[in-house]
Amino acid sequence: MPNKKQLPPKLYTRLFEWFCKEEYFLELQGDLEEEFSENLREQGYSIAARLYKKEVLKMIRPSVLKKVKLNDNNFSAMFRINAKLAFRNLLKNKLYTFINVGGLAISLAVCMLILLYVNSETSYDDYHPNKDRLYRVALDRFYPDHTSHYAVTPFSMAEQAAIDFPEVEAFCRIFPGFGINVTYENETFLENDLRASDKNFFDLFGIELLKGNKTELFDVQNAVIISESTAIKYFGQDEAVGKILKSDLGDLIVTGVAEDTPENTHFKFDLLINLELLNFLQANFVNFSVHNYLLLKEGVDPELINKKYVDLVETYAAGQIERNQKISFEEFKASGNGYNYFLQPVTDIHLKSQLEAEFEPNGNITYIYIFLSIAVFIVALAAVNFINLATARSTERAKEVGIRKVLGSEKRQLISQFLIESVFVSIAGMLIAVGLVYLITPAFNGFTDKSIPLSDFTTAPNIGILAAFSLILGGIAGIYPAFVLSSFQPVVVLKGKMIHSKNGAWIRNGLVVFQFFISIVLICSTLIVGQQMRYMQDRNLGFEKDNILVIERAFSVPDIETFKTEVGKIPGVNGMGASSAMPGSGFYFGASFRLQGVNESIALNCAVFADDFQETMQMELIAGRSFSKEYQDTLALILNESAVSALGIEGDPVGQRVINVQGANNPAGDAVYQVAGVIKDYNYKSLHTEITPMAIFSDESSFGGNVANLALKIDQNQAASIIESVREIWREQAPNQTYVYSFLDDTLLELYEAEKKSGDLFLVFTGIAIWIACIGLFGLATFIIGSRIKEIGVRKVLGATSARVVFLLMNDFNKLIFIAVVLAIPAAVWVMGQWLESFAYRINMMDTWISFVIGGVVSLAVAWVTVSYHSIKAAMSNPVKNLRTE
Repeated sequence: MPNKKQLPPKLYTRLFEWFCKEEYFLELQGDLEEEFSENLREQGYSIAARLYKKEVLKMIRPSVLKKVKLNDNNFSAMFRINAKLAFRNLLKNKLYTFINVGGLAISLAVCMLILLYVNSETSYDDYHPNKDRLYRVALDRFYPDHTSHYAVTPFSMAEQAAIDFPEVEAFCRIFPGFGINVTYENETFLENDLRASDKNFFDLFGIELLKGNKTELFDVQNAVIISESTAIKYFGQDEAVGKILKSDLGDLIVTGVAEDTPENTHFKFDLLINLELLNFLQANFVNFSVHNYLLLKEGVDPELINKKYVDLVETYAAGQIERNQKISFEEFKASGNGYNYFLQPVTDIHLKSQLEAEFEPNGNITYIYIFLSIAVFIVALAAVNFINLATARSTERAKEVGIRKVLGSEKRQLISQFLIESVFVSIAGMLIAVGLVYLITPAFNGFTDKSIPLSDFTTAPNIGILAAFSLILGGIAGIYPAFVLSSFQPVVVLKGKMIHSKNGAWIRNGLVVFQFFISIVLICSTLIVGQQMRYMQDRNLGFEKDNILVIERAFSVPDIETFKTEVGKIPGVNGMGASSAMPGSGFYFGASFRLQGVNESIALNCAVFADDFQETMQMELIAGRSFSKEYQDTLALILNESAVSALGIEGDPVGQRVINVQGANNPAGDAVYQVAGVIKDYNYKSLHTEITPMAIFSDESSFGGNVANLALKIDQNQAASIIESVREIWREQAPNQTYVYSFLDDTLLELYEAEKKSGDLFLVFTGIAIWIACIGLFGLATFIIGSRIKEIGVRKVLGATSARVVFLLMNDFNKLIFIAVVLAIPAAVWVMGQWLESFAYRINMMDTWISFVIGGVVSLAVAWVTVSYHSIKAAMSNPVKNLRTE
């Protein structure tokens, strides 16, 4: 027997035999083997085998290939016949076709919309040229009693890293900005999307400069680059570069026009000014003020930079901390303070960063996972419908299979027919789904506040994916029923002794359980999301949030006291107070404090209240007094409960002296304040974060210039007239300033906009999932009850009542729903438990038990309604007729 190493590769020999014409095969194969033997002797087996394979492949040419015969016995003819049969069967069984095509079309349309949404969310900041090397510096700031997480970091952190770390290629800082009034030719606009950056902004970020010279953009300190839409707003089609805009910051010279910032980015701007124009930003390593970005060199591990930042803090920040805190850096750390700087990939910011001082509320990667799961489940529900109905119809189609087998059809022909039917359904569903996506996308964009263009959907790769997905889905959904139906024995089925497969019943029941398992999880999740949303809306936040009209930018009014006097005369205004920051929004600045006689200081969030603000907002004062005209409050301080605890104040805090540590920032030295009162903790940020220590200055203090918001307690019935009356007073007293107002309860709701939209989407998806499950159950009940019509007739002849028959038929489905409920509850508990973890204040999972009860009852009720039509119809039918029909 020849050695394997002495023979040509067997696989290639068989391949050649398969495609080569029979009349040429022996001769050509002989030549190939002869050449192989010669090469084997001269060059060894490896080279001979390789050359043999090469020669075989070279033989694949028209003159050598076998001709494909197209006649009634070939595959093409079989495909045409089976396609025609499949099409006729689908038309004949309209209910079956409607259920499958309709369910599949709806589910695929939903799946496509979800994928478009997910693609939009996951593509944030993909447009930056060096996105893989671009990072933002973020901070975990450890305090003795809590940890805060910041997106803004000290002004010098990126610049110093670029100097000290050879792994850093470039850096850029962006100041978050503020609203300013901008005037051009007597027309004034309030611009809220103003940012300030270093000169190399356009080198790091992928925003295209449309007009202007990139190297000269910030050659003058008061330069401004405006977005394309801003240029059109101010100058129309005229040239923008070189024009002067008057603003609160002085005259700004337009030196460039940039394309509008893409939708999918974590920051946007309409005006970009020179960072040097903001002279209050100075070199420091402890005050958080800007977003720092680093571009690392190729191949640098960001973890290396994270570790080096520990040394950078020791080298540059420790001294400043020691001067400010008047304790050693070691003592500072030993008391529980610390800094952990780390790099965030810029592409992760939108979905994986929930830090303080983000440019705008970010998305949540948890929702992406949930929505992707829902997309998969909804398509799975439709596929389950198809499999379930096909297997349930096996009895009905048994005679068709038997007759075709008797007439000579082979098993593979039957399998191909059923697979073709399945693929037809899948393709039809896909085509309808594409049409639905085109119709629904505009409304979907409005619902999700997105701008997903349809052009994103009709790319060649997407069309290819959809076509491939249709074929695969049709194949997967049809493969089980195809093999089940084609395996029937013709003798058995033609004698009418069709044996019901127990395995088929188990699979059908299992798939029904799966469908309702998904539906119940979605129902319970929707209810729990609703409970959490109600909890956030109804929770006592510690202040009055209803009927509070907020006049923003109150500092724009030249004489605020006169303005308040005039506003106070408006009927329906029941009180007013000013503050630097309204709950849920606004600017809370940081300051360090220590108790007199104590060396260790801590940083507190701070706000400024005018005299009547605490009373207007109905915040509870638990000790001392509020700020008042009756007192000189220049050095008075109000603390919240958490601040009293954090400062370690024992006994009565009122009258205690607290030192505002100002260190090197104030050559005059530290300022000593006296605690005038203690305010009950209130949620001054969103319920996603816990209440942290807070100090409140009076507007009579040196921080009084920060008061920006005037809160009016109004009569809701007169809201419209009050808004207009305030507008008139504003026009008289601040004619060149923009009048901006809002309602506090609306602002607070915006904090949970992402949760609200997710809850709404949950509701829609749940409705669709239930609908798909129901139409599947409806079709399944049609066939299952139809197959038991003889049994029903016999039971009624033997005396069973219609009610008893209905109960008997419904009971089978009840068992399946019960199993689905048992399986769905722990799954929903786990999923919602993960979601609730993102809230510092949340409902107790034990309090959500009613959601599971409702979920089970609703699913059972839906199943009853779905199945009851067929059950009652079968129970009320004439048994004699049924038995004669059978």
